[in-house]
Order: sequence, then C-alpha cells, then structure tokens
Amino acid sequence: MINLITMGKEGIPIPWLLKFRKFQLKGYRLHFFAAYFLKESPRIEDVYLFNRNFVELKKLKKEEKLTKIDFIFYSLKRNLVAIKKVKIVLKKKFDIIYSPSSVLDLTLFPFLLKILKLKIKWVAVFDNIVPLTDPGNKLVRFLAWLFFQISLLLLRKADCIFVISKDLKDYLLNRGFDKNKIILTGNAVEVDLIKKAKPDPKYKIDALFVGRINETKGIYDMLDVLEIIKERYPNFQLAIMGRGDINTERKYKEEIKKRRLEKNVKFLGFKTGLEKFNIIKSSKIFLFLSKSESFGIALLEAVCCGIKAFAYDLPAYRNIYKNNEVLIFKKNDFRSVAKAILETFDKQDFGNPAGVKLLNKYSWDKIAEIELNSFRKLVI
Repeated sequence: MINLITMGKEGIPIPWLLKFRKFQLKGYRLHFFAAYFLKESPRIEDVYLFNRNFVELKKLKKEEKLTKIDFIFYSLKRNLVAIKKVKIVLKKKFDIIYSPSSVLDLTLFPFLLKILKLKIKWVAVFDNIVPLTDPGNKLVRFLAWLFFQISLLLLRKADCIFVISKDLKDYLLNRGFDKNKIILTGNAVEVDLIKKAKPDPKYKIDALFVGRINETKGIYDMLDVLEIIKERYPNFQLAIMGRGDINTERKYKEEIKKRRLEKNVKFLGFKTGLEKFNIIKSSKIFLFLSKSESFGIALLEAVCCGIKAFAYDLPAYRNIYKNNEVLIFKKNDFRSVAKAILETFDKQDFGNPAGVKLLNKYSWDKIAEIELNSFRKLVI
C-alpha cells in the first residue's frame, strides 16, 4: 500500500509514478491510500500506471488555497480520517506500507500500524533534512523543524529506510539509526522525456528557475541577481516554474513589483511531463540559488538537459557534480553569480556538454530495482 494521505490535487509526482510503474511491472499489486480526487488524476490515467487500486479517503471541507499553517492542520485532519481505515488495511492484509517521503504527514499512519503490531512491513524514503535556521517565517520554520524531529522519532519503527544521498545516510547513522535498515538508493531524472524534449520557440527565456516558491530556494537572491543584470540587459527574462503557498507567492509578487521587475519575471505555474523539459531546453541558463538541499532534482534535470546552471555551494552537490557541470558560488554571494551570468550572456556561451553526460547515470529504473530487492528480503 502506497501512503499518499496528504497528496494534493496537483497529483502524484511523476518520479514517484515511474518507480510505482516499475513495481507493477515486476509483479507487485499496488493500492494507493489517498484522497478521493487522486483516483481521477490525469497523471494516474496517463501511461504511468496500468493498475489503479485505491483505498479512498473522503473529502475534507477545505482542500484548496492552503497556507503553510493551514496545511499543517489539514495534514493532521487527513491522518485522523485515515485512522478509520485501519480495518480495511487489516482486511486486505498488505505486505508493505510504503512512504515515498519521510515528512510527518506520511509517517504518522504507518507508525500507528507498527504500534498496533500488525505484520505489515513499513518502508520509507528519507529525502530531506529540515534545518531550524533556514530563511522564512520563524513560526513556520520552527513548526517545520519540530515536525521533522517528530518524524525522525517515528521513523525508528520503519523496517527499511531508503536514503537518496550519502549525506542523509550519515545523518541518520549519527542519530543512532540501525545501519542494517538504511539503504542508499540515490535520486534520478526522467531520462526518456529529457531525450525527447526539444526547445519550444514560443518560450523566450533567458534564465529559468524550477521549484517551490519558497524563501529557502533563494527566490529573493534571484531578484538581487536580476536587478544587477537588468542594468546591462534591460529586457532580461527570468521565468519561474513552480508554485508556493498563497502567502509566500503574494509577498514575492509584491516584492517584484516593489523592485519594478514585473516585466522581467514571468510565472509559468506548475508544469510536468514533456512540456516541462521542452521549457527547460528553451531556456538559456538555469538559476538555482537554493540555500538548503538534500539533492536538488530540479538542478540535475536542467544540467542533464544541457543548459548552463548556476547554484550556491551546498554539500549535497559535491558528490554529484565533479566535472564543472554546475557553476558553483559561495552561499549568498549573488553578486558573483550576477557577474558570471553577465559574462555568459556577453559571450553567448550557454551550452553544458559535461552536464549531458550525466543523463544516463541517474535512472529511476535503477533506483526502483534497488528498492524492489529490499522489498523481496522483507517479505520472504
């Protein structure tokens, strides 16, 4: 059973779907523990899954336009609703419950099942660390950190934990987790779609950012960079692909207006599939000034698409980019980033041949196979 209790209307992330499809191709029967609306999600009905069994959760009164605080309470309510489904879980006798992320809202219910001493095995993906010192609203940041600490306590009941990087593995080991439960898997990109993607002439993007509109992603540093670049290139276009909570988006757009950058910033919204990679390949450079990452899939996707990428120096990148696939800068040094981008545009040098070479190294099929091997050992 795949635990997707709090997955929103944007649907299941495609990387997860690629793994789930691999599970099915290897003979595993999947049931999705999720909200009613995911059953009809276009992503579910697409080519990714050919078997769509659901343990459905009923609709809650408020499921749209959630702030960060709203989402916290929404998640708790969803888990309370989920408790009513314990009997169904017992009746179906699932072998494994799978948490595709280790956030608190996807670990509460599996933890409950383990407390009840059911025979079901709990497998979780540990994909992120939540620091207390990241930028943003202090209350929200504290709550996020607190819930992360709680999720770490719950994860100790998991039978197997997949980690996406060596840094995360070391983090868990330093916290006293059983090394025999931790499996290093890695992360990946959508290889087939990246190979199919082509630049789309309707997009004229100078710099592209892909990710959550969130302070930790360096969204205000991007505006600092843009202000410097605009002095030489007044019509420079920064495109933002992604969404944030309503308050963060509103404040960000107000800041853009305050800096008189409205004509230089274009919001593309949330994009997936081939369209997403067509847009990436239509961009001259990729700007990713995140302050904290456990891996940074969006950055790897852009690099594999063959466009020049600019990022801050983070520990997570050091085992991935060893041959200048990314131009790296000291954290918060947006002036050096701006200077390098100006040099790039002056020379019209946008290619990233070293990045393209990484494409076949990061495959979701390979990661799914590692996870499947662990499943087999758990259910013998």
